[in-house]
Amino acid sequence: MKLTTQAYCKMLLHTGKYPHCAVNGVLVAEKADARKRREGEPLLLIDCIPLFHGTLALAPMLEVALSLIDSWCKENSYVIGGYYQANERAKDSSPDQVAEKVASRIAEGCNDATLIMVDNNRLSVECEDPAIIVYEHIDNKWKRRDMHSDYCEDWHEAQRITANLLDCRSYESLVDFDNHMDDIRNDWTNPEINKAILHLC
Repeated sequence: MKLTTQAYCKMLLHTGKYPHCAVNGVLVAEKADARKRREGEPLLLIDCIPLFHGTLALAPMLEVALSLIDSWCKENSYVIGGYYQANERAKDSSPDQVAEKVASRIAEGCNDATLIMVDNNRLSVECEDPAIIVYEHIDNKWKRRDMHSDYCEDWHEAQRITANLLDCRSYESLVDFDNHMDDIRNDWTNPEINKAILHLC
């Protein structure tokens, strides 16, 4: 699994916008990439769709969000390839039942699905180290991968752009599904954030 700069940035911006709450979301890959990869080639997660902040276990809201995202993915030749979550407590970066259940559901549709936990202890404005812990689905269990692996397509670019966007407080304009449900004019695909990331690349 590899994360593009856009996927990594948006995941951390979501966490930065709600530092007092648990947050979650899904990660998407291009459908062609998910199907046509050579053996051993990592799945490239190209974008992040922020879901909720605060209460993560509301099944009806999650079903609505995943249904909308799945339709959007089909229209754009994407597939949901991962799930991320940041827990509310700073020292808790272990996947809970919600994380494992949602990630397992994603794994039913994507063999190489990934579960990513944001490590709140490593989260900082400078973004010196990757602030994520990656789990893979092996034998129907989520097992932690090697911490020393490089999970970003271009870590130096992801680090520089994430630090810049956090410093500029760009997370204030990030929209998750909770924001979308409050006002459907809020676009959960976050085109403005995507443009800001592209501009800094």
